[in-house]
Amino acid sequence: MSEGGPPAKKRRLNCNGQQLDQATEDVAMAEEEIDEGLYSRQLYVLGHDAMKKMAGSNVLISGMKGLGVEIAKNVILAGVKSVTLHDPDTVKIQHLSSQYFLSEGDVGKNVAAVSQPKLAELNSYVKVKVLEKKS
Repeated sequence: MSEGGPPAKKRRLNCNGQQLDQATEDVAMAEEEIDEGLYSRQLYVLGHDAMKKMAGSNVLISGMKGLGVEIAKNVILAGVKSVTLHDPDTVKIQHLSSQYFLSEGDVGKNVAAVSQPKLAELNSYVKVKVLEKKS
């Protein structure tokens, strides 16, 4: 590299280590457009690049009691690609004090399954699913 010249452009690689051309990058970015009205404050703090990375993230949250549901809520509102909920436990009466998406009628049901529809309502851009126990 000669002194005084512009720095070399950083190469862009996909997940397989293959170099991407500009056309491929433009198509990928067009597919991941961010709702600027919904995420305006986050965009201001994080920037477009960080938001695009976050919008492409898949997150697994294991444990849907008080802390787990709070984390799930915040991750969903942040705008990731998808959230998978995991909790093999069933709702018990003591869970009602810390998990605000549960009610007395949910006692005996799977915690993650009961929480999923309510969490999914928070952000329609985020796919929220439950990791089912395989028999």
